[in-house]
Parts: sequence; C-alpha cells; structure tokens
Amino acid sequence: MAIADSEALPPEAQRAVDAVAPRDLAVALLTFQNGATVARVAGAARDGLDKHFRGLRALVINVDAGSSDETLARIEETGLPVVSLAHAAPASERAAVPFHGVPGRNLALRMAFASARRVGARALIALEADVTSASDDWIEHLARPVIEGRGDLVLARHARRRYDGTMASLLLAPLTRALVGRRVQQPLLGAGALSARALEGALASPGWPSARESPDLWLIGRAAADGLIIREVGLGPRRIESRTRTNDVPGLLAQAVGSVFALMEQEASLWVEVQGSDPVPEDGVPSAPVDGGPAVDVGRLLEAFQRGARDLMPIWEAALAPETLGDVLSLADGDPDRFRFPDDVWARVIYDAALGYRYGVTHRDHLLRALVPIYLGRTAGFILATRAAGPARDAAMIEAVGMAFEAEKAYLRDRWR
Repeated sequence: MAIADSEALPPEAQRAVDAVAPRDLAVALLTFQNGATVARVAGAARDGLDKHFRGLRALVINVDAGSSDETLARIEETGLPVVSLAHAAPASERAAVPFHGVPGRNLALRMAFASARRVGARALIALEADVTSASDDWIEHLARPVIEGRGDLVLARHARRRYDGTMASLLLAPLTRALVGRRVQQPLLGAGALSARALEGALASPGWPSARESPDLWLIGRAAADGLIIREVGLGPRRIESRTRTNDVPGLLAQAVGSVFALMEQEASLWVEVQGSDPVPEDGVPSAPVDGGPAVDVGRLLEAFQRGARDLMPIWEAALAPETLGDVLSLADGDPDRFRFPDDVWARVIYDAALGYRYGVTHRDHLLRALVPIYLGRTAGFILATRAAGPARDAAMIEAVGMAFEAEKAYLRDRWR
C-alpha cells in the first residue's frame, strides 16, 4: 500500500508544503543541532541552484529532529524558500544519536520524500547538514543526471585517504553488491539525488524501513528491483564537522551492519533471488585516494584480532559455522608477518553473522560488536597485501572481495530459507 501524504506528513506540514508549491527542484536537509555548519551547506545549495539551475523553481525542505540551537535560523538566512518541518524523533536516538548524526532519520527521509512529491519536484537533492565540503558544483553533479533523465537514484562517491573507509570498501559495498546486484562503491547514502519516479517508487512500496533497518540499502534495492537507473557521481573529499556523530568503531559497525542485517530479514524479496551484479555508471570528479592522514598501525589491528579470538570465543562459536570459525582461528594463530585474510572466509564470516542475527543465536548487539576484531583483522590483511603497491592494487583487491561475496551468496541463500 502506497504511503499517502496524510500518513507521512501531519496536516500542518501539508499546509506548509502546499504554501510553496509547485517547485521543480527540492533540496532536503535533515538536521539535528547543526547550527555551526548548516549555513555553509545551505549556502552551497543556494549558490549551486543559482549557478546551474537558475530557470528552475527550487526550495529547501528542512526536516528537524528537535534542534535547540540556531539550526533553523541559519537555514532561513540563506535566502532560499524554506519549508521547515519537525518530526518526533525517538528520545533514545536523541540521547544516543545514531552514527549518521540524525535521530529518526528514516522517518525524516519519508517526510522529505513526501514533501518533494507534493510540490511536484522533478528532482530531490539530499545534502548532509554537517558535511562542510559541500559546494555549488555538488548540486550540478547530483541533480544534472536526474534532470536530463540519465539517473533516478544518484549516489555520492567521495575521495578518501587510502585506508580510510574500509568498512565501506571491504564490508558494506561488497555486501550490497551481492545482495542487490549493483556495484555501488559507497552505499550509505549521504549526499544524493532522486527523480520523481524514484520518489514515487519508494513511497509506493509496501513497507518503509524502520529505525533499525537501512533506508540506504533499501533505496538501492528498491531502485534496482524497479529497473531504475542508479548512478554514482564523484564529489571529491567529504569533510564532516559534527557535534553528534560517533567515532566509536564498535558502535558504528554495530549500527551500520545491524541496519543492513535487519533489512535483509525484513525485505528478503529484494535480495534472495538476485544473482551476479552490474556496474553502475559513474560521473563527476575522479575518486582516487587523497594524500595525508596518519599511518595505520597494522600491529595494533592484528593484536585486536587476536585478542578477540581469546576473549570473544563464546560469541564467535555461537555465530560462526564450525568451518568458518576454524578458518578464522587458524588466521589468528598464524605468523603476523605473513598474515593474509582470504576473501571467501571473510564473506562467510559476514554471511554467518547475518544468519546468526536472523536466528537470534546470541544477543544481537553482542554479535555485531563481536565482528569488530574480525573486521580489524580483515583490514590488516588488506593493508599488508597492498601497501607496497599503488592504488591500482587496492582496486583489484576490492574487486576480488566483491566477487567473493557474490560467489559465496549461495552459501547464505541455502541457509536463509
């Protein structure tokens, strides 16, 4: 059953949206305590719209989770037409803000989508209110494919320091690739753009992701299932200046991976029968690794992996199949100077964890956090295998990880039913 505007938007929100309709373009800003940064982001949106889309009518849809700072005032100062909507984010998420920095983000996205549909927008551009590297050219790169009919779901791809972002490249991207059959490099939606067709398809779907499910992977899977055009655009580096996001790796991994596992359980029809994968078209700025950043201490990563093998054995035994567990333990006992982490073992670790999550073999949060030492070991293996070579070696090895997740998907599918 399609989501009606009356379900996604309370009456006062509908009236606020109707007061500025119709519009050709909409910019979504989901906010929470972003007074220190949102003016720069909204200013980039204003400048990009003026520079690249001057003939089109635009507005900002701000969905706020209860900011107590100057967030709303800073947006209004940009001079763009603004619809400011409030949503009742769960108190638990305001007290312990999720990794993306926006309490109740799933419902805030739904409000933004419904508002964009209600004003008749041809494209909705989503920006992150704490990403201060946003520029006017981002608006061009994101919206142009949608306006020209070359993309329905346009996803940002950012340049990173060489060994930043391994959670995406070694875990989330290959998992997404195997599940929904699209080779998206950075599947956690930050900046992006959607066509009217993508908005309607998402709002017409029978379910909307709950707070514990991944709206990002759901949107990618929904677009793939509906035959829509998914693109990635390079936007250059991504600089976050946040008061609310966590840098806690165990918490971040538990939330990000847990949201994917929850979606797998809820929306099996989007992924169970998918086989193989297709590349997605790419535009924008090349995303080669940028220089800088501290050196990675591989020894500490391996120590964390080995410590996990000592301290987390009861959880690993519950979550991992005996053969997978044996393979992981043999790696932990190996020579650190010759350490490598086979791609097929890594794929089975993640698939076993997804199955353990589904069948409740142990407390779910404990299971997810117990993955952290194995993830750190996998990261160490990647660094050891690539650091003496150039970035081309990185790309080849990341591609091999994606292929392994595809090859091992039958292992997951046979045990999921």
